[in-house]
Amino acid sequence: MPRFRSHLFRSLLFCFATAIGLSISGCAKHESANGPQGNTLRYALLAEPTTFDPDLVQDGTTIDLLQNVYEGLVEWTPQNTLAPAIASSWTVSKDGRTYTFKIRPGVKFHSGKTVTADDVVYSFTRSLDPKLASPVGITYMGDIVGAAAFESGKIPSLPGVKAIDADTVSVTITKPKAYWINVLTYPTAYILNKDSVNKDPDGKITDQNEDGSGPFTVESYVRGQAVDLKAYPSYWAGAPKIDGIHRPIITDANTRHNLYVTGQLDMVDLSAGTVSDDEKNPALKDQIVFWPRAATYYIGLNQKMYPPFKDVRVRQAFAYATDKAKIIQLVFNGHRDVAEDILPEGIKGHDPEFKGIPYDPTKAQALLTAAGYPAGKGLPVLPIYYRESYPDLETTVDVLRQMYQQTLGVSIQPRRTEWATLLQMEDNNTLPCYHIRWAADYLDPQDYYSILLRTGSEEDHTGYSNASYDALVDAADVEQNPVKRIALYRKAAAIAAMEVPVIPLYYVKEPELVRPYVHNLDDSLMGHLPYLHVTLGP
Repeated sequence: MPRFRSHLFRSLLFCFATAIGLSISGCAKHESANGPQGNTLRYALLAEPTTFDPDLVQDGTTIDLLQNVYEGLVEWTPQNTLAPAIASSWTVSKDGRTYTFKIRPGVKFHSGKTVTADDVVYSFTRSLDPKLASPVGITYMGDIVGAAAFESGKIPSLPGVKAIDADTVSVTITKPKAYWINVLTYPTAYILNKDSVNKDPDGKITDQNEDGSGPFTVESYVRGQAVDLKAYPSYWAGAPKIDGIHRPIITDANTRHNLYVTGQLDMVDLSAGTVSDDEKNPALKDQIVFWPRAATYYIGLNQKMYPPFKDVRVRQAFAYATDKAKIIQLVFNGHRDVAEDILPEGIKGHDPEFKGIPYDPTKAQALLTAAGYPAGKGLPVLPIYYRESYPDLETTVDVLRQMYQQTLGVSIQPRRTEWATLLQMEDNNTLPCYHIRWAADYLDPQDYYSILLRTGSEEDHTGYSNASYDALVDAADVEQNPVKRIALYRKAAAIAAMEVPVIPLYYVKEPELVRPYVHNLDDSLMGHLPYLHVTLGP
């Protein structure tokens, strides 16, 4: 893995809407940074929420918002382990295929309705409903018995999910898969209230008919300005310690940073250049926090949209021409680790000794010549797409542009793109080349090797296909012996590293400024967890 509580916040929104691109100092009030302003956590959204519907969300920015509003049967802990959430417990059948969950007593939707097993059946079924046409439903819920047939409209219901009684639900999957229960942390498995969903004439979830069971509710949403959440006092694990969360939508990184410096945000993301400046600032240097993440930034090479990428020698040439160490030094001042593999640090199965294709410009040029493009002659202009709001991505793409033009002779066109548009283009497989990250949906290698690179996967946006690779990840997905399972994934990783459907660049350590008065942030490799325990004060 997304409301204003005072007249001051409303006036600030007016400033945000009118002052982007201008000096914000003439409008924004310079509040004291020595203490919190009320009991509301202020933390910017880097982009417009792409949706308020858990079954449709695909991006981490929006998931970070929605995870405070909705929840599933299970959840992640700060120790990166799985824990009960709406489910108080579960058992697994001897054949490893049927999971039986007991619903926690007293869990209520924000509307006050008690959560039951029927709500679980409805929610899982909705994620695969062909009428909804979720772009990610089959990816994360496709292991359930009958999922493919139901999602394609061949059968009228989902036979793999059954309510045993009001407090018990069973889910049967097609094959025993060690990773499967982790999938239930993804938003497609959040539990929804059918009555509230149906308040929308199209059966979609918006900010107007939100009815999760998480620790916060949606108080208000003003497009292009902010989302405000308020504490849900009847949350089953106890009411949050803060009154709410204010999420102004600020796509410009410098503006976000200025708002923090002037006391109007309690936390803010940092670009690499800003980190360097803030490390030299006595007033800010002790507020910098680096959060390790199960995420990898990479370059996607789409064989369907850029024909030269169909030749593995061309893809290898780009990999050999990529000086990852230089990127990390120039862009991040050393605050990143080189990614040799798409699987990031922190996930079981990551091999710190694994080596992918090294930087070797001579080898790159020789491969390009062998492929019929000496010194880049005949190569079409290559656009590299990347998302807005992240200066580090822009700087990285510019460094890559210089590398590829100098070493390979190819003309590169950087394409800064609005986030929702970039996601739509990726879904439609129309990005020839793109710089993006894959952040773990759950902490298992299957989420990378099978979902991202396997033939036919909804998330394979590069057109990569290799029968040997597919056979290895298919076998690993169902292997019950953990040692054998990891060994199969490692063999698959070696194939992908040499065939280069993607070029892994670096693993993620997210820098943020966090006020000294912000306490008890629950964090994991997945990112910040719901802000249930956060307190603001001395």
